[in-house]
Amino acid sequence: MYHAIKEWGGTPFGFIDDVTITVEARKVFGAIWHLGGVQKGMRGSAVRSLYIACVRPIVEYGLEIWHHKILKGEIHKLEVMQNMALRRIVGAYRTTPIAVLQKEAGIMPYSIRLKFMVARKAIRLHLNISKTNPINGHLLTLIEKSPIAKLTTLYILAKDDRDYMIKKDEKRKCKRVEPLTLKQQQNQTIGILKKQAMEEWQEMYWNSSKDLWYPNITVESKCTDNLSKMVTGVIMKKDSGRILSNITQFRTGHGNFGAWFKKFGIEKDSYNCKCGELETVQHILVECPFLEEERKGLKRISPEIDMSILLNSLTKLQEIVSSISAWRD
Repeated sequence: MYHAIKEWGGTPFGFIDDVTITVEARKVFGAIWHLGGVQKGMRGSAVRSLYIACVRPIVEYGLEIWHHKILKGEIHKLEVMQNMALRRIVGAYRTTPIAVLQKEAGIMPYSIRLKFMVARKAIRLHLNISKTNPINGHLLTLIEKSPIAKLTTLYILAKDDRDYMIKKDEKRKCKRVEPLTLKQQQNQTIGILKKQAMEEWQEMYWNSSKDLWYPNITVESKCTDNLSKMVTGVIMKKDSGRILSNITQFRTGHGNFGAWFKKFGIEKDSYNCKCGELETVQHILVECPFLEEERKGLKRISPEIDMSILLNSLTKLQEIVSSISAWRD
């Protein structure tokens, strides 16, 4: 790494070519793609774990070197590559808005993740590096020239945020907080940065252009990368990719429904349900007279069959799977 700093070039990714990064990442995900088919394949959580463990490290290798040179065009290439993974993880249709896919898969946008990861590396570098390490001298000098030294600014900002939170906590508790070890300082500061990244992600999601259907039924849920906090997290872990895909289609409104085919001008023998009405998610779950028997389980959970309740609760989603999937087959 030290030699990489001294021999720093001026290409967008420094000594790492952006084309090489995306090609290698796509190659690895190509192998994962074949393992995670909707009909026969791994569960969504397994595909997600493989993407995080095998693809992300390729993309983020040497981030501390090239982070300050990356352009919007390069970030867009990474987002396009990640979007492929998002669709495979949750079994979504191609027309599903990207902001919705990110939220459903629990994968942070790269435009936000890169900033978080760079700041995280800055914290670890400053707190863990030995004073005898030659990089140490670059952390405080040549700020404008050294890509490593630019991390100093990020570290100072993160440290200021942490100090502010500690003072605020001291004032609230009216007592002095015990001095923190380096490890505690590191974890606490990274925690603050993660919270800020999540807030930025949430704001980006609300400001994105998307269909009204999804935000209306998921208005209470927040963006998170923690599966245990996601409504569909348990389904992603325990159920097949096929079931997860069906749930994703119902929640997003983009899927094997007559209304979807009609909206995007895809020719079909009929856009209507068996009963003769236009086939929509609302019609299937609430209105179709041919599904009254299957709908009894849903009515026991939600007598009014409120869509925002049915599609935004784990128990209700599981009931939808058991009562509707057989009919969809």
